[in-house]
Amino acid sequence: MPLVICAEGAYSVPRVFCDHCQQMIATAQEGNYLWNPALLDAGRPAPLVYTHKACCDAFERQHGGYWSAISLECLPYYLATNLQVTWTQAQASGRRMAGR
Repeated sequence: MPLVICAEGAYSVPRVFCDHCQQMIATAQEGNYLWNPALLDAGRPAPLVYTHKACCDAFERQHGGYWSAISLECLPYYLATNLQVTWTQAQASGRRMAGR
C-alpha cells in the first residue's frame, strides 16, 4: 500500500506509505523510494517501493537482492521533469483542483 489516496476532511489527498512498516511517511526527508535495478538490466520497468529511511535496510534484507534508493525529496523534481511540467504549473494546477 505505498501510494494511496486518503480522506482528510473534505479532501482526497495522496499519501505515501512505507512498504516495510506500513506506516505513513509524513515528510519527504524521512523517506526513500527504491527499485530493483536487476529488472532494468533485464529490460523490464522496475516498480517503485517506498520506505522510511529507518526501514530501508530491513526492507532490503527481507526482500533480498540489491536495491537502489533515492530520497523522496528528489521524486517531485524527477516526476515534474519527466512529465514536462514546471513547478509553477504544478502548484497552479494543484491549487485549482483544491479550490484554493
